[in-house]
Amino acid sequence: MIIHLKKIGIMLLTLCLLSACSSEPEVIISRKTNIDLEAQVDKYLTEKKFNGSVLMAKKGDIWISKGYGKANFEKDIPNTPNTIYRIASLSKQFTALSILKLQEQGLVNVNDPLDKYIPDYPKGDIITLHHLLSHTSGIPEYLQIDNVFSVFQKYNSPLDIIDTFKQKPLDFTPGTQFSYSNSNYILLGYIIEIVSKGSYADYINNNIFKPLHMKNSGYDKNEYNEDTHAKGYEGTIQRYSDPSYQIDMSVPFSAGALYSTVEDLFLWDQALYTDKLVSKESLDIMFSPKVLMEENKLSYAYGWFVYHNPINLVGHGGNIFGYSSFILRDPETENLIVVMSNFDSYREINWVAEDLNKMLDDFIR
Repeated sequence: MIIHLKKIGIMLLTLCLLSACSSEPEVIISRKTNIDLEAQVDKYLTEKKFNGSVLMAKKGDIWISKGYGKANFEKDIPNTPNTIYRIASLSKQFTALSILKLQEQGLVNVNDPLDKYIPDYPKGDIITLHHLLSHTSGIPEYLQIDNVFSVFQKYNSPLDIIDTFKQKPLDFTPGTQFSYSNSNYILLGYIIEIVSKGSYADYINNNIFKPLHMKNSGYDKNEYNEDTHAKGYEGTIQRYSDPSYQIDMSVPFSAGALYSTVEDLFLWDQALYTDKLVSKESLDIMFSPKVLMEENKLSYAYGWFVYHNPINLVGHGGNIFGYSSFILRDPETENLIVVMSNFDSYREINWVAEDLNKMLDDFIR
């Protein structure tokens, strides 16, 4: 009997040790409070009738991480810091970094012509990956095709989407102008699939989300869980409704099909100060301005806008039916502002992020 009990004890100890070894280490996040800052932010967002989640951090310390309003109005479910939102075009920064990671591995080069990966692409010999990353390719926007909403309410493969714009003439000679086009990042996602020999979703998950412990981020497959996800709306918090249009999430693909939380994007931001994902050289390439959009005001890099007034800010917004988001970073002060809403009010969320960044500097030095 004693020997039997000893064996059971050893087995239980072994199972506990195996469980401990297999579990992922907890990510330690520094959180600080400032009552005056929080009161000012709450007052401001209430006046703005904001509905969503907000995170404000400086030098690796989170000062504000809160949900405001409802994730689901019909079921009275509140937004929280861990509420999941579709992040739309914020997805582009993950696509851009993935291309640079593949470049470090010798699998792609940003100066490669497009026809190296899609041999029959018209004028693919003069369009480079750099042109795609910086929106200077001249490839027209695929979301402006005829009958776009009826076509895109069903599943489309990456090649299906590419076929909607592949034969259309270029809007300008590659490298001569800037024109924001989601088509560029659809092509980049397809190239990631070709060279990685796997899906775009798996590549992002295995090479970014998992290493950074971004457990509430992923590729949207049209799945909605009311316990974790915000439901998307249009209108206002007084007069809201379901979005007028729905889109199958295979359609935005690598240009806008990811979801995340404000706290997961904090982990992403922190990694961009390190070489955990890619080298400093690659990060410098990603953030350096490639094309000037507005004289002395705004440039585009790879998956990021660069603001010259105020100086040093980099950011990007995202908007998709029912959702809008914005990430704003100041690499010099290490400020981070993340704003996510389950209302598609893109311009308002842009201003909110800029105002919150000023508040953070006013209260936290």
